[in-house]
Amino acid sequence: MLVKDETKYCWVDNGKASEPQDSIKDVIADYLEYISYFGDVDRDCDIEWVRVGHPYHYVPEIDSERVLWNLIEYDMDDEIKELSDDYLNDVKKEHIDELSEELTRVFRAWEKKYGFENNAWVVFETKKYRISDYINK
Repeated sequence: MLVKDETKYCWVDNGKASEPQDSIKDVIADYLEYISYFGDVDRDCDIEWVRVGHPYHYVPEIDSERVLWNLIEYDMDDEIKELSDDYLNDVKKEHIDELSEELTRVFRAWEKKYGFENNAWVVFETKKYRISDYINK
């Protein structure tokens, strides 16, 4: 699932989003540094606004219903599947939810232990900020 990080900010320009920053002032300073690489000093002077939004990060959640379905459909040998029509048919929703929570907890710990966390982010909504309100040129 995607989770909004309201403690970080990213500038967005022509479909490109910056790395998350700690404040609007920091993200605007980063944006001005970014556009300075284009070498067009006049462009820097003409820009009054920047679009800023909060990043969303992917936080994995394991769906135990899918895990159980996959177990029955793909992992169970055909010879025993024929005799297991009622296997896991009566699992209660609260037990499914409990299994999802446990599998998610274990997966996140494993992901962190080996450094597999997904560090990508995306910005959906932005708001315009006047650069001069945060940075003196």
